Amino acid sequence: MLNQLWDYQTGPVVRQVEVEPYAQGYREIGAVRAFGNAGTGQGQFTAPRAVAVGPDGLLYVADSGNQRVQVLDGEGNFVRAWGGPGNGPGQLQEPWGIAVSREGRVYVADTWNHRIQVFDATGKYLSSWGQFADTRGEPDGQPGVFWGPRDLALDAAGNVYVADTGNKRIQKFSPEGEFLAQVGGGGVVAGRFEEPTGLAFGPDGSLYVADTWNRRVQKFSAELQPVGEWPIQSWASESVVNKPYLRVSQTGQVYVGDPEGYRILVFDAGGEYLMSFGQYGFDLASFALPLGMAFDAEGNLYVVDSDNSRVLKFGAESLKASLP
Repeated sequence: MLNQLWDYQTGPVVRQVEVEPYAQGYREIGAVRAFGNAGTGQGQFTAPRAVAVGPDGLLYVADSGNQRVQVLDGEGNFVRAWGGPGNGPGQLQEPWGIAVSREGRVYVADTWNHRIQVFDATGKYLSSWGQFADTRGEPDGQPGVFWGPRDLALDAAGNVYVADTGNKRIQKFSPEGEFLAQVGGGGVVAGRFEEPTGLAFGPDGSLYVADTWNRRVQKFSAELQPVGEWPIQSWASESVVNKPYLRVSQTGQVYVGDPEGYRILVFDAGGEYLMSFGQYGFDLASFALPLGMAFDAEGNLYVVDSDNSRVLKFGAESLKASLP
């Protein structure tokens, strides 16, 4: 018996080396500008999470750690701010998502107040909807309630889509907050989610969802029917800050955040990997925790570099020239 065991071990143990799936296609793309630094003053940030570009060209930043929304112009100059800690109208508790309609309405995912708040472009409180409820991941859970909503997306009609992250679903509302539809529930099959975070519409009306703990991007039709998916092999962490966002360029490329990989991954509309950019660091080509993103009308990309307390602007021409 001992001889048999000895003969079974015929050589050294070979360790399996995990191949980095996105090593090829890395591009060194530097931001053209950085906005902000750490602090509580005007134009400073504490753990910012999300950014949106309004029809006026201004940047609206969910300055999560400071419990407020800050507005900057295209040069990064402070314009205005509103919010403050609390659960009253206009107060915020770590907002993670923000979107601005064509009419200038500002929708904020007031994450730990478990609601959506609506403001005008000057920060005047208009309305809100939602409260906390745990639907236990049921596909037909109670509508209009939330558990830690993260991201927001607006369709061409101005309807509001909310990543109801803790309840494992996406909810759709009218611009005034009337519940219209939902998709999801916990699970791994197409159309189900585990920790959905980022939301974005493509130019053809398709909705893309960062289905984080299932380590995939799911693609839905305008009728919220699942039509495709592809894996994201680097979303292994389930930490509280590994909540990736995604955005779609005007030409249909899907920019997907890899927060704890300190980079942005770029795919075509069908999920074919095209390139990546970013690494850990503090210069204009690096990130410490890339979260929210937004494209402006010219195709420039703004990325919230949360742990560096700043927003980076990447030029449209540099991004376009780097694509294969």
